[in-house]
Amino acid sequence: MKVRLPRRALAIGSALALTFGLAACSGGDSEGGAAGDAIVAETAFNLKTIDPHRQFEFTGSTIDNAIYQTALEFEDGDLTKPTDSLCSYEMSDNDKKMTLTLEQKDAKFSNGDPVTVDDIVFSFKRLQGIEGNPSFFLDGVTVKKVDDETVELISKKPNPALPYILPNSSIGIVNSKVVKENEGTTDKNDGAEQFLNQNSQGSGPYKVETYDADSKVVLTANEHYNGPAPKFSKVVLRNVSAETQVTDIQSGQADVSFDLSSDQVETLDKNAVQISSLPSTRSIYIFNNTDEEIGGPTADPNFRKAVASALDYDKILDLAGENGQRMASPVPNEFNGAVPKDQAPDRDLDKAKKLLDEAGYEGEAVPFHYASDEAVNGMDIAQLAQTIQAQLKEAGIKLSLKPAPSATQLDGFRAAEQPMGIGTWGADYPDPSNYNVFVPGGSVAERVNWAEGDNPEIDELAAAATETEGEDRGPAYAKLFQATTETGIWVPLVQPVSTVVVSNRIESYVSNADVTFDFAKAE
Repeated sequence: MKVRLPRRALAIGSALALTFGLAACSGGDSEGGAAGDAIVAETAFNLKTIDPHRQFEFTGSTIDNAIYQTALEFEDGDLTKPTDSLCSYEMSDNDKKMTLTLEQKDAKFSNGDPVTVDDIVFSFKRLQGIEGNPSFFLDGVTVKKVDDETVELISKKPNPALPYILPNSSIGIVNSKVVKENEGTTDKNDGAEQFLNQNSQGSGPYKVETYDADSKVVLTANEHYNGPAPKFSKVVLRNVSAETQVTDIQSGQADVSFDLSSDQVETLDKNAVQISSLPSTRSIYIFNNTDEEIGGPTADPNFRKAVASALDYDKILDLAGENGQRMASPVPNEFNGAVPKDQAPDRDLDKAKKLLDEAGYEGEAVPFHYASDEAVNGMDIAQLAQTIQAQLKEAGIKLSLKPAPSATQLDGFRAAEQPMGIGTWGADYPDPSNYNVFVPGGSVAERVNWAEGDNPEIDELAAAATETEGEDRGPAYAKLFQATTETGIWVPLVQPVSTVVVSNRIESYVSNADVTFDFAKAE
């Protein structure tokens, strides 16, 4: 799935925040960009709830980033280094215990109540107990209040990923007193979701004013926020198609557009808008089933390696737009544990044909599955499939395209019934352990019938990476994912871009790895 990190943009290089500035430009005088103290943003809603402990979609995350504070954060969008937010933290030597100490004692919820350790404990336990989509973040973790300033999180196994998990907006801290008064609990009997959708209980820079999951969400400034007051006291987030966003951002009816493809961006008047294109946290790859009865030739390592050698990666990269990146493993390039992108394979048709001969491939058609209605950060998956088909044909590989609606395609992939196709993965949190799903026995590996024990060497590397601590974790995971990629079961294609278009009415703004657009810092 996504987002999740809920589906936020990933900054280039060191992932430092990108701050943009322009001379002030006049806006129109209609709804949208002209609202004076209001900022209007548009996206095609992927929104089910803004209850922080249930939401796991891009739009919900975007909203909750503005409403809720978290125990830790990624300062300036640097996903390699969690830092203090409401709390400071310390990990035990064996990575089984995290100690959180409340630091922002002046933090207040939108009703003026102070944020306390009891609120933090309740929020963590509610996330776990209601068993919503993001509950897995704290699987195997015992939450314990030590005193009025201290919380302990105790894991059954070493959990070095925990500092990278806590900044997620799905672990936002809520006002426990008010939530409990409105049917909030720490088990599956919780009934506070509808209340939280209409009455947010956070300590961030904004609070919800109105909520309609089908059309519009309006936020207003939290007067009790302990940080700098937002320059824009109101945020209007509208549910609008990408086609309409093009018109609205160009005309000044909107200030921010989240969903434009690279082709749509090219149509804009660059003198009227500002454009931020950042590598996303999404990975796009080819999968090959290891079961010969299902995949036929895809079960042969030489066939899989021939596929990797036959692709024209530069042309695939063109489909992603400016700032798209090659990938040498499923892990995004900016994450700890990524294989350096300069180690990604290059096209070699002679090598591909030789490998096909060694595989005994005789030109039989291989079913190639993909979502016909999906675009990943503006990259059209159907167009990508057709491009791959044409490129592999040059090496003598025949693909039989099998387009299907995304839900249908995903069901078949999860059932491990597809020989070959295009897969996508979005980071849940920026730690390499989140990509263990791609190693034998992992939840995604099961979709290609790659079981634990099928590759003992990789099993050993996975165990070693899990046990490695500190600065050695990154290289250990990179070694694991390099070996995983070399099997050809996964053929990483591209890390697409996430593009945000901003009107010139906004004089300066921040867009980074952690928050695609920071409403509270816009001026």
